[in-house]
Amino acid sequence: MKVWLARQEDIGQELIERCIHRFLPLAEIQLCTLRHSIEERFIEGDWLLSLSSQMENQLIHIQGSLFGAENKIQKEIRCSLPAHLQTKDKEKKIKRAYLLLVYRLLEEGLQHSLPWGILEGIRPIKIVHQLLQQEWDTQRIVNQLQDDYGVSSSRAQLAVEVAQRELAVVPDLYRLSGEVSLYIGIPFCPTHCAYCTFPAYSMADKAYYVNDFLAAMQKELKAIANLLKEYRIPVTTVYLGGGTPTSLRALELEKLLDSIRRWIPGYGQWREFTVEAGRPDTITPDRLRVLRQYGVNRISINPQTYREQTLRLIQRGHTPHMVDHRFYAAREAGFDNINMDLILGLPSETLADVQYTLERTLALQPEAITVHALAFKRSAAVREEKEKYSIPTDSVVQEMMNEAMHSLRQAAYHPYYLYRQRDILGHIENVGMARAGKESPYNVLIMEEKQTILGIGGGAVSKWVRPSDGKVTGRFANPRDPHTYVQTIDEVIARKMTQFRKIWDKNTHHSAAAFASSINNDM
Repeated sequence: MKVWLARQEDIGQELIERCIHRFLPLAEIQLCTLRHSIEERFIEGDWLLSLSSQMENQLIHIQGSLFGAENKIQKEIRCSLPAHLQTKDKEKKIKRAYLLLVYRLLEEGLQHSLPWGILEGIRPIKIVHQLLQQEWDTQRIVNQLQDDYGVSSSRAQLAVEVAQRELAVVPDLYRLSGEVSLYIGIPFCPTHCAYCTFPAYSMADKAYYVNDFLAAMQKELKAIANLLKEYRIPVTTVYLGGGTPTSLRALELEKLLDSIRRWIPGYGQWREFTVEAGRPDTITPDRLRVLRQYGVNRISINPQTYREQTLRLIQRGHTPHMVDHRFYAAREAGFDNINMDLILGLPSETLADVQYTLERTLALQPEAITVHALAFKRSAAVREEKEKYSIPTDSVVQEMMNEAMHSLRQAAYHPYYLYRQRDILGHIENVGMARAGKESPYNVLIMEEKQTILGIGGGAVSKWVRPSDGKVTGRFANPRDPHTYVQTIDEVIARKMTQFRKIWDKNTHHSAAAFASSINNDM
């Protein structure tokens, strides 16, 4: 199938082509001019999408037509461009108008809609927060999402519900730019799951350089801790992810957690101290004891699915029985806030499989359940070797999500954070569900970008949010490979210190390199 795209301008070309491919993933897009005859090459099943625009003072009038073998659809959008808008904002508004027009044409022509309309970014809830800060009422926000972005009624209402719940979880969300949260990355895993692209190096590799890696991480922790004390910056939450932090042995884990306790300011006052114990095959009594000893108050134990054949196919190293056993062990160790991750759309899975997984998960009564839809991430095995896997269709995955949301709401879980991914099955979302009072503030903060997140360790990413106005100003990524992280740790610290000081707008009489050197002498 071909989609012939005829237009006068190239505004938003890539966005428009992506929109077409979300409706017609296998379509070949062929550019042509409005005067170019394609009659000889136009065959049944092809589409011709024609776009044009006219400017009238502070108004752009965009017209579009979609021609198929047996039908013709025409639509238009008028978009005001107030004089006070900056050029960048005008261009953004024009692109969105073009994209919405294309979406509406395809939606009618193909008799098919996408749950989130033209939105494809990771953080759709940020739009809701922007409007809430302008004191819009909830119905007006729902209407805006539907009218200006093509979002379905159910997703528009979900977006508003999530934003309101986030504010209940973090009431001072809009006033936290003067604080930071810490993400500490442990890039080791027992195996590399077929769907995963997070930093995750094998346990065999870990044995060769874990001591050097932990020493480098402690050096970075100490540098960050000294800066936080120097600038007197409070820490809101601390989150250990990866990889799988519990791939560290108990003594290694204790060494790391002891450094966090001694150095990072505010220990005992953080709103959350989470460790991803996501792989059940890494959870042992001695590791659980260490986590409890050092004040960890939330962990994740992630089954992903309770279908044993699927677990083998995606290279998870645990069984359904192991999930239950390790969950009960965590309960016995005293953990009263446990999250469990599930993935919808795994290879060969059916709606009945998802229902079974939900039944088994709910039987354990975890405090939170995060529901993900499979996404074809770059470098993940399920993307690179698609032919090996039988992936459920978009409509089936949407039905799976509907079933999951219904079951979890019935069991008194509510949605409190949400994010999306490009190439996510069903064009849906990942959503965190929790019982009241058991939500993760860190998840809210990382999604809404209202404060700086300092990334420490292998593959960890720092996101800079300027404390003076809450504006996101950039990011800094640590090396993913543990060996590279160890070899370049001094450079990593120096560069991060430079960016940190710039963002926090404080003059200093010594350079970041000199500061990193002082940390070396202190270790």
